[in-house]
Amino acid sequence: MLDGGDVSSHALIVLAIRCAGKGWTDERVQAVKPSQRLRRVVLRLLLPVDTLGPMATNARNPHVVIVGGFLTEALQYGPMRERLLAAGAERVTIAPIHLPDWGVMGLVGMGPLLLRGAHAIVEARKAAPDPIIVVGHSMGGLVARLATCEEPLDGRRAAVADDIGALVTLGTPHAFAPRIRRHHAGVRAAEHLARYCPDGHFAPQTAYLTVGSRFVRAGRRAPTRTVVQLLNRVLRDLVGETSGVAGDGLIGADRCRLHGVRHIELDDTLHGLIYGPWYGDEQAIERWWPAAVEEWRGALDARAAESEGRHGFRTGPVAA
Repeated sequence: MLDGGDVSSHALIVLAIRCAGKGWTDERVQAVKPSQRLRRVVLRLLLPVDTLGPMATNARNPHVVIVGGFLTEALQYGPMRERLLAAGAERVTIAPIHLPDWGVMGLVGMGPLLLRGAHAIVEARKAAPDPIIVVGHSMGGLVARLATCEEPLDGRRAAVADDIGALVTLGTPHAFAPRIRRHHAGVRAAEHLARYCPDGHFAPQTAYLTVGSRFVRAGRRAPTRTVVQLLNRVLRDLVGETSGVAGDGLIGADRCRLHGVRHIELDDTLHGLIYGPWYGDEQAIERWWPAAVEEWRGALDARAAESEGRHGFRTGPVAA
């Protein structure tokens, strides 16, 4: 075995072969910043050849699952996926929730949706060395929270909180207007969460971050195309009017919050994602992604401390 500091020509050849075999020219390397890429290369050159495998725990970046919003298609979140990879996510999966799934929500409730979201979370966790970050946009945030809940909804239960290191919601209506016209499945889901899985229910082992916006002042229309304004008018009938409260053009800023949970409020972001700027744009991601990673690492530390207390020994650092 070569010494860790012996970077011979033989070691470099083996390194090149292994890097090629492990796909180090794919999106996982292309997505990271140049400084991060250089750090990885240097560390790999200094490691013994027979240890050239996954990076040490404290150098890992989070795996992410995106859960899309009401009446969206998974493919619409492709650009957001690429931006998260560029921001430093190790891998990003988009939950396979499609328009027909949202269409049948009115008939069967949100039970099937929570199972679809949970399946994506579980599969991503299998491929990840640590609990993952889940990012839910709009109603996708409710789907993600429902997937963690231990109390069944509409006969469905997933309870995947252990697989989630941080849960981030973007423009999610955690509460609906008191005088909403119709008591639909989304309202029932929010009430279910408020009763059985409120606020940061699984903290600190699962961290929470909520993101909202005050871009559109109360009583004003969002600066979007007419067709989008018409769609927002229909959607506002489902979430309720935001009279007297600024918001992202659809969800009032006050309804995006969870009590006792870290919150970021943007001032130039629309609900999305048909017309921007929205939560998944590069400028918005630059403001909430670092906080999401910070919360995720804090949750991993909390899990390590809990394990240490349970077993009576130190487990070492979890993330850097």
